[in-house]
Amino acid sequence: MFVLDTNALIYYTTGDKVAVHFFDTHENSLLYVPSIVVAEYLSYPSLTPEAMAAFKQFTSQAIILNLDFSSAELAAAIKRNYKIKLDDAIIAASSMLVGSILVTRNIRDFKKIKGLKLIEI
Repeated sequence: MFVLDTNALIYYTTGDKVAVHFFDTHENSLLYVPSIVVAEYLSYPSLTPEAMAAFKQFTSQAIILNLDFSSAELAAAIKRNYKIKLDDAIIAASSMLVGSILVTRNIRDFKKIKGLKLIEI
């Protein structure tokens, strides 16, 4: 089970070899995408109509994690305790609440969060 950070999806859709290898290796794994990641990805400035369509197809096969009270409360605590951006705190909280590993290229901002499992791609 993996929770995907926005940058993991961006690197994958741009053909980054490490990201593509990760997704190919874990093609049968359960994938979660926080709703904040959906918003971040779809607001990416260089997003083409083809990439948007591929993303929508990809996310239709993943489980979308919406921000509810529990995840918002944990995200607020993470933001407060670790002084990270709110969107990263929401992604971390989402991963922790479902007990999954966060897949990211952005290890620096997440590695200080106790209890958060990470894979860097």
